[in-house]
Amino acid sequence: MFLKKLKVDIGFPAPLGATPQKNGVNFSIFSHSAEKIVLCLFNSWGYETYHIPMNRSEDIWHVFVQGISPGQLYGYRVYGPYDPKNGLWFNGHKLLLDPAAKQITEPIFFHESQLPYIAGHSKREFSFSTLDSAPFVPKCVVVDDTLLRVPRTTRPYINDKDTIIYETHVKGTTIKNEAIPKRIRGTFEGLAHPKTISYLKNLGITTVELLPIAAFNTPEHLLNLRLNNYWGYDPVCLMAPHTSYLSEANLLEIKNMIQAYHTNGMEVILDVVYNHTGEGGYMGPLLSYRGIDNLSYYRFVPEEPRYYLDDTGCGNTLNLAHPATLQLTIQALRYWAEVFDIDGFRFDLAVTLARNGENVYTPDAAFFKVLQKDTVLSKIKLIAEPWDLGPNGYQLGNFPSFFSEWDGEFRDTTRRFWKGDMGQAQAMFHHLTKSIVGEQTEKNAILRKVNFITAHDGFTLYDLVSYNDKHNLPNKEQNRDGNNANFSWNSGIEGTTNNPTILNFRIRRIRAMIATLLLSNGIPMILGGDEKLRSQDGNNNAYCQDNKISWLSWGKPNNFEQNIFNFIQKVIHLRKENKELISLLIQAPTLLKEKNMYALKPDGTQMETSDWHGYVRCFSIYIKDNKNNLRYNLILNASDFNLEYKIPNEDMSAKWKMILDSSETIKKFSIQNGSFNAPSWGLLLLKGAL
Repeated sequence: MFLKKLKVDIGFPAPLGATPQKNGVNFSIFSHSAEKIVLCLFNSWGYETYHIPMNRSEDIWHVFVQGISPGQLYGYRVYGPYDPKNGLWFNGHKLLLDPAAKQITEPIFFHESQLPYIAGHSKREFSFSTLDSAPFVPKCVVVDDTLLRVPRTTRPYINDKDTIIYETHVKGTTIKNEAIPKRIRGTFEGLAHPKTISYLKNLGITTVELLPIAAFNTPEHLLNLRLNNYWGYDPVCLMAPHTSYLSEANLLEIKNMIQAYHTNGMEVILDVVYNHTGEGGYMGPLLSYRGIDNLSYYRFVPEEPRYYLDDTGCGNTLNLAHPATLQLTIQALRYWAEVFDIDGFRFDLAVTLARNGENVYTPDAAFFKVLQKDTVLSKIKLIAEPWDLGPNGYQLGNFPSFFSEWDGEFRDTTRRFWKGDMGQAQAMFHHLTKSIVGEQTEKNAILRKVNFITAHDGFTLYDLVSYNDKHNLPNKEQNRDGNNANFSWNSGIEGTTNNPTILNFRIRRIRAMIATLLLSNGIPMILGGDEKLRSQDGNNNAYCQDNKISWLSWGKPNNFEQNIFNFIQKVIHLRKENKELISLLIQAPTLLKEKNMYALKPDGTQMETSDWHGYVRCFSIYIKDNKNNLRYNLILNASDFNLEYKIPNEDMSAKWKMILDSSETIKKFSIQNGSFNAPSWGLLLLKGAL
């Protein structure tokens, strides 16, 4: 089995991972509770060729192996007590992936041999499994990142007020695009293709946000259902890319992709998952962390360390309050930012990352402090999903000021307002003029919020106006999965229809929501494919749909699809060309206090508190730009009727022009006797010069 003896030295504790040097490779891994760790080397056919015991310096295990080089395949076998009741799952028969690996050989799929116990036995027994998992686990690859670290073009550093985010998926974006070579469709290279970049640039996108690209696991239950993990929110190796996204096994492909976007003045940010791993619940497989040091990496039910705290809904919760987990996370972030020049990160379930030992969220968490002080990470975009499933898990507005935050309240209010729900007008006004509904401290700047109506999780924009209910049967969970509170309305017919009246009404509502999104203060985020009217057939939880349900279509657009693409392009251009309007929106709290911004009723008088009560579905935001002698009037009419609106008496003499009509029904705008027509189910933006 083993070849000639290799020469080994004691090695160095830092850095963690496999680090090539002049005459060999240094290996380093953390484990507090292990009794022995063996480095396993493999040849190119995947056969285990060497077992090398590692040396220990406190909680770091390390060894230097001479005569090997980048490309070497490796993994770990970790030995210690097997005591599941007390959270100890050590099993040397299981090959484990290095948490700090920078590349692995293939995608990760569940196999029975990865379980630490004998499958099929009683949960109480957890009989020790002697099945060797090595044939069914990818191997880690030693990477020389010297070439990756060569600086290329500089980051664009796009200001928040100029940022337009496009959330998309590496594979789903290009897998069906026949305009690019088949070999690179669905890969980083496909994302870097000039046709992909020019499409996004032409739309007006400044920042592409990629769903998770770190190596992830496809768990047992999906394999049993013959489904695939599409979204990738089950990470195992935080620094190694998912291998299927590489057209070849060359990490330069990622670097080149990012550089291509930078050359075109665009940013790339990553959706990262540091709240849980793909090892699942306490009966899940031993892939890495659980078999290396379960008690350090994860968080547990007090007094019952067999069971994980599950603040994520994914079976386990990583413990960033532990120095080793925190160090690994920061190392991963710096790797992506320094080596690949990533422009920022969106943190999935970010509340989890800042829970203390008592499972309480704190803005003073160690993770936040390290980010703030880091010379690299503190200078790029950091976006929080400000909730998780734990106690008091909704923390919108309570993140440190260097974070932007996904505003889920903006999403829900915008959906409900343009659905015609009662009592949403005042909330819609607040979302357009303030950063977050409710009490807000001065530290929370307007642009700290990321506005969105749709994201990967939930309905697409077209499905939002086409379905009253979720239709998740393809997920094979009897339609039990996915959110039931979608605030959607099918516009009169459920699902697919050829009825021209319904189709036109759907498009009209979509345009109104797009205009609301792109003219609100904050950073707008568009879901990839919404500009193509992408439908998931009513599926609002397509995490396991690695097929046409989730992929973007690249066929010739029909008239409706082209209309929406053109409209988004138009409003993005309007936003970019009217910077003074965006600046005024950023100043909204000040303007509101100074009475230079307020809500109007159709008769041209200001809305009072009592006017918001009842079934109000139409209002306007009136803005005075005294510095430039300009006025803006933003009218939102989510009613079934065209309404006559009046210009305030004080500005009757201004020269008004219409710069946006989301309904696209006004052929020639005019003001007669100080009044104008506000179309139903539409947003109207007027600009007046004094």
